[in-house]
Amino acid sequence: MKAKKTDPMKSFLKKYPFLKESERIYHFIDEAIGTPETIQLPERAVRKTMTEKLPILQQETYRRRMVRAVYLLQEKVFANIAEADVPPLMQESARAYLAALKSMRKGEKEQLITEVLTQDKAAFAATCEARALNEGFVRSTIWRIIAHLTPPALKEPETWAPDADRPEFRENFCPVCGRRPVVADLRKHREGRIRHLVCGGCGTRWIYARVGCVYCGNTNLEKMHTLEPEHDSAMRLDICDACDSYIKTYRGPVDGSPEDAIYRQDWASVHLDLLAEEKGLHKKGNPILE
Repeated sequence: MKAKKTDPMKSFLKKYPFLKESERIYHFIDEAIGTPETIQLPERAVRKTMTEKLPILQQETYRRRMVRAVYLLQEKVFANIAEADVPPLMQESARAYLAALKSMRKGEKEQLITEVLTQDKAAFAATCEARALNEGFVRSTIWRIIAHLTPPALKEPETWAPDADRPEFRENFCPVCGRRPVVADLRKHREGRIRHLVCGGCGTRWIYARVGCVYCGNTNLEKMHTLEPEHDSAMRLDICDACDSYIKTYRGPVDGSPEDAIYRQDWASVHLDLLAEEKGLHKKGNPILE
């Protein structure tokens, strides 16, 4: 008799039942966006990122292409959220954004998306304040749309490091969109492990140095330490005392099991963020909180 296959998400939520609502909303946003055709990001854009260390979506041609694609899709997405079974604040925030879009010219709508994509925090915050918009909700939803419009192949570390021993791109920002990482992922490589960083915006993974702060670049081990929660052997906090920041690091299964994908989601380890907050540490890379 064949053993029954267990659903890794069900097992995960059984372990952390308080995350069930987060998981439901996370997947609803995916459903609201649907499966749009991804934008074209050719090999020459990848090569430019490799040689000039300029993220693809910060290259003007492809930034404009992404802004246009989000512009065409966003009203449908926010309308779906406004009518869905989601928390009232999300519904209200979606309706407020839709109302604001009706009063904007085409150029203003595209400028707002550009402010998100270029991470112009001051300009975007000013726009949201002037129009009474929920800044974190609008920004994070636009990033989720961007993630769906990004070709899946570009999100894989193999694209940026065909030879894992000699990665061409090894920066502390995402090669696709330029955001800072939100989670780290230790993957099996030869007799040890290598560190992948995970973008909290477009979802790209890429290789980074195993030792050192992914935010300020500190490599002084005397100014770094780890915090390992008692009841979570799969995740830990890598803490930098030089900049008082941390990154959640996944060190669970290394066989490509479905659990890996779950742990790469930032929402799935919010309990560790609460622990870090109690210790006065700073979180980076999350589009809701930036």
